[in-house]
This record gives sequence, structure tokens and C-alpha cells, in this order.
Amino acid sequence: MFIDCKIEYFYVNYKILLMFTSNAFQKQLFEQIFDSTTGKSKITADLMAILGCSRASLYRKRIGSTPLTADELIKIANHFSLSIDALRSHPENNSHIVVCTTLPPIQSYADIDFYIDNTKKNLELAISQPTAQLYFTAKEVPLYRYMDMPGLSAFRYYLWIMENMRKNERFDPKNIPQELIDKGRELTNLSEGIKSTEFWLPSAFDNLIGQIKYVSNSSRMSNRIKDQLKEELETVLQKLVQNVKTEQTDKGKPYQMVLCHYLTLSDAALIEIGPNHSEVMFSYGSINYMKSSNPNIINAFRRGLRYHKLEGQTLGALDSDTIDDFASSIRIKINEL
Repeated sequence: MFIDCKIEYFYVNYKILLMFTSNAFQKQLFEQIFDSTTGKSKITADLMAILGCSRASLYRKRIGSTPLTADELIKIANHFSLSIDALRSHPENNSHIVVCTTLPPIQSYADIDFYIDNTKKNLELAISQPTAQLYFTAKEVPLYRYMDMPGLSAFRYYLWIMENMRKNERFDPKNIPQELIDKGRELTNLSEGIKSTEFWLPSAFDNLIGQIKYVSNSSRMSNRIKDQLKEELETVLQKLVQNVKTEQTDKGKPYQMVLCHYLTLSDAALIEIGPNHSEVMFSYGSINYMKSSNPNIINAFRRGLRYHKLEGQTLGALDSDTIDDFASSIRIKINEL
């Protein structure tokens, strides 16, 4: 799953600088915040707390008579999971500019909290809108598909720490803070409340299976723990098959799988939160991604999705044999661990 991260910098460009001088930008920013969700009173209270200002001062910022500082803009964007490049005053003049979000350096499991909490905000915002829909291109198993599994979620956290801190420790789920395990379960639970279409490759499980095999063969995982991960992989696979055959998530939301022979798109997610609010997120590392609401990028990604839906096979209740063949090929690889 793609997680919203702290904004660390903007590409310095005179057009971006011009963007911040316009009252129209601030008005557009606050309009998007108030239009994208319900509960106007709570939004007002949240903004007053974030900015440390009175209701009157907030009103002046909303109408653009008092300019936002860069620090205030970043606080608002992080809190409401907004993509700044979608709010440029003149997008037709600088559509090539994309604002990148990235995660601060990870030095402990506590640093992953920021990552998880912001993902929850994204999902909660989507769930609050009845027309929201998620599109995911799955070159490997989507994160939210297995974060409710205690062993597999612990393994994912472990790999993030090993990669970012260049460690070589043995893996044991008991070493992962229980709070992170619980939050991972919440992410999976939230994802099941959104209408979704996933574009899968037959090899989507290969990377996760390969990671488990590598750590096991490196004597950094006991056979007991490996067997636990195998059982959880089987559970994830069974749940996926059930979703495909019933054409719905565990919470009854519409679900579709498109089985593709290949994917030209990167691992990415498109969230359509409302008629005027869509965001696309592209992975560029194990925990990092780029997020944009740029209409050109979103439209290009949508074209890619349409192409793969035509070229691939949309599976459902009438495709039981194909679904079972897909699952059988993955099950063989799981059992070989």
C-alpha cells in the first residue's frame, strides 16, 4: 500500500514561487479541504489547532487576505493528505511540475508510525465518500492485502528496518511492537470498505515469497516462523480467491480483479475520492512513493488502466476455473518454501 509521507521540499521554480503569491491558490486550497469531506465544524476546529489561530484569523486565511506561510502550508498538506501540485493557480502553464512527498529517514520502528497513521487518514477520507474507488496495479501483493496477518505484517516492518538501517538481525515477530501490528490490521480493515479494482500479474506473490526464502536461507528465520508465514500466505490467497469469486470485499464493497499477462504501469494506486478529487501514487522504493493530483498524470494513468483492462481478463463468479488455476500456481510456490 502507498503511504502518505512528510513533505520535505519543493522543486524550486519561479512558476512555483508565483503559485504562492496568488490569493486564488489559498482559496482553492481551503475549498478542496472543505469540499472533500463532511463535518465542516470539525474541519474548522482542526485548522484552528493546526495553525494555532483564532476563527477570525482562519477566515482571513481562507479568503486569502492573510497569506499562508510555507510552514503553515506544509502542516495543512500533511494533516489533510493533500497533493500540492493539484492546487497550482495556473496548471496549464506548469503541468510538468510535480511535487514529491517522501518519508523522513527511518531509524527505529517508532518512525514507521508516521507512515501508518497517514495511510489511515487517506483511507478514512476515501471511506467517508460513498463514490470513492481504489485502482491498484499489483506487480506484487498489495500491502493492505496482508497487513492483518501478524507474522507477515511483522516481516514487512522487519524488512523496512533492515533496508533503511542496514542491519542483519534475525527475524522474530515478537520483536515488532504490538502497536504496529494492530495498526497494520486496521489498514486492512479500512481497505475493505472501499470499492476497488486490482490489476494482478500471475507472478505477484513471487517477490514476497522470495524475500521469505532469502531470509530463511540466510539463517535469519527459524523453521517455526517460516511455517507461520506459509500458513498466513495461504490465508491471504484464500481470501483473495473469495473476493474474486464473490466480486466483493469482506465488507461487501464491489471488487474486481483484472488478471494481466504483463503490466506497463509501475506499482501504483489511483484513489478517486470524489468527482473533483483524485490522487495517484507511484512506488519508487520499499516504503517511499511519489504522490500527485496533477490532471495530466492522472489521465495518463487512467489510460494505462483502460488499456490493461482491455488486454487482461476481468475475473468474477463465472471464471471459477481460471481463478483456481491462478491460485494453484501460487500455492505450489508457497508450499515449496
